Amino acid sequence: MEIGNAFIILAAILLLFDLSMLMRAGTRRRFEAAFIASSLACMLVVAAYFRLTMAFVNDAFWLAEVYTYSSSSLALPYKIGDPWIGSSGSMLFIAFIFSITYFIYRIRVSGRERRFNIAASRILDIFFISILVFTILKSPFELLPANPPDGAGLNPLLQTLWVLVHPPVVFIGYVFVFFACAFMLARLATGEREGEEELNSIILYSAWLFLALGIALGGWWSYEVLGWGGYWAWDPVETASLLPWLALTAYFHLPGGSKDLMRELTLIITFFMVIFATALTRGGLLESVHAFGESPVGPALLIFALGVILYFFYLALKVRRERARPIYSPEVDISSLNSISLFVAFWSLMFLMIICFLGDLAPLIGGALGGAPMSTSPEFYNRWCYPFTLVFVAALMGCNISMSMKVKRFIGLIASIAVIGVILALLRVPTPNWMANFGLPLLLATGFAIAYSLVSALRTKSMSPYIWGRALLHIAIIIILIGVFVSSTAQTESRSIIVEPNSTVDALGAKITLGSPTIYPGRGRVYAHAGHFFTMPEYSGLALDVSIADGTTAYNNNSLRMYYYPNYGIVSKPLIISTLRGDLYIFMEHTNSSYNSLFYALMGEKREPVNFRIKVKRVPLIWLVWAGVILMAAGMVILICNEAHKGRMKRKNIRRN
Repeated sequence: MEIGNAFIILAAILLLFDLSMLMRAGTRRRFEAAFIASSLACMLVVAAYFRLTMAFVNDAFWLAEVYTYSSSSLALPYKIGDPWIGSSGSMLFIAFIFSITYFIYRIRVSGRERRFNIAASRILDIFFISILVFTILKSPFELLPANPPDGAGLNPLLQTLWVLVHPPVVFIGYVFVFFACAFMLARLATGEREGEEELNSIILYSAWLFLALGIALGGWWSYEVLGWGGYWAWDPVETASLLPWLALTAYFHLPGGSKDLMRELTLIITFFMVIFATALTRGGLLESVHAFGESPVGPALLIFALGVILYFFYLALKVRRERARPIYSPEVDISSLNSISLFVAFWSLMFLMIICFLGDLAPLIGGALGGAPMSTSPEFYNRWCYPFTLVFVAALMGCNISMSMKVKRFIGLIASIAVIGVILALLRVPTPNWMANFGLPLLLATGFAIAYSLVSALRTKSMSPYIWGRALLHIAIIIILIGVFVSSTAQTESRSIIVEPNSTVDALGAKITLGSPTIYPGRGRVYAHAGHFFTMPEYSGLALDVSIADGTTAYNNNSLRMYYYPNYGIVSKPLIISTLRGDLYIFMEHTNSSYNSLFYALMGEKREPVNFRIKVKRVPLIWLVWAGVILMAAGMVILICNEAHKGRMKRKNIRRN
């Protein structure tokens, strides 16, 4: 048995021992033994993770994971990041993050063995053991029958800085959701609220931040690096990553002080959506550019989620019977605009989540029934998400508008804005899309309402970090939606243009002057796995110098690049020129001539290409999307700091008293 697998199995055994100690009546000695067992388990998982990392660094190609995702010529940063790139290694990375977080938590509660802490530790033990089982089901330490001379090489689309940032950010967000869910279940099981106000709030806000950043980084990656020409395509795994963020955003729009269990239910839904997204990606349940092949991990994850959900409803029914807390009891003051707005915001977000979930679920059901492979079209998401998005925006306006405004007057205001939207939709301005034109007046009016409420708070000196954070979040959402509405509907794309070296072409008002191509012979070293079974260069490349005149502005010293990877095919790197008006997006596609040039360059023979194919896009105001993401992250950080400050002040007051 590979030593990495032994570490994981031994860690699971130690966690079972820890769990058994925590299940019995406690004594100081027993709690100390449990703490030692959990600490050793965490250390073993960390050791297994570093074992895999060193296997990548040292080119241990006898491991299937290392062979599949690395090569001897791969740059060191990618070798260090390889453990979280692959299907099996990423589950070990989740276990690694979980182990560090769990170890810190157990140190924090050591010596304070109250019912809540013990119950939370038990549930976290079960979560941790389950993650280790999922890791073993498709082990990153699986051995190949023979030791190949080199690796197959990392997919060129993954050889970017963002692969070192995006997956870890997403997985950290997932682990925080696991912890928040465990604390919630422990609270239901014990009736105690310890750890909720401070630790739980910080973890929830942190999960919200990391989930948002994960989505944004994935969008930037696909737009700037992969050359897809867009930041969002309603791909199944993309859509699944949105589900827990929508659920958690809905959670934060529930009114405080509710006596029902809707907060807890929303959190368990968030937990399920995290598991569902992980099962789609790591279990290969659907075909996706992000997903890995089929594995037993997907079904195992869903079974695990079902078990946690059943336990939640068992506890919820028990609480309902013993403490008279219903699962849902809406408390809406129909005379309060703020109360109605919060209610509408919550349910519009929940319906958005349900639509996206059904869009991902439909192909799974079709496949399970033996039908032909299917997918949900982007039109489905655009059509059904659009009205609930506008309802949510209207609710944001209601949450930020003057408290003195009556509900009827607010409805009249929304109706007036809708009339303006209808006029713009009929006039087909400012975009060619009627849905965007109809929604833009509401977005602008809501943005103005949020900004006005923020200025009013500044004048009355009633500002607090919470108000600042919330205002930045709401403004960020509006800015992102304006950027999405405009950039996705007003963008223009040229036809595919055949061009020759040292020529000039006009496309979408831009004058593009092409220089002479530079050919890069075969570089790197990989083991060809397409039935050839020999080592060869990893890739060859081709660069084409371009100068661009866009109106009165000239952009020189740019280049278009294209690469040929025998194990993966042709990859093109786009050229993006960003301005306040938007992006000029240019990318190159191969022709027979350019393909042959790259093919022969791989073998060291230089053949000049006679032509290329290029496409040009104009993507207006896309910078609003990225600016909105930065503002959103700033707002979330402020909220996290505010919760941490409240916790510190609470502890100081307790010590004084």
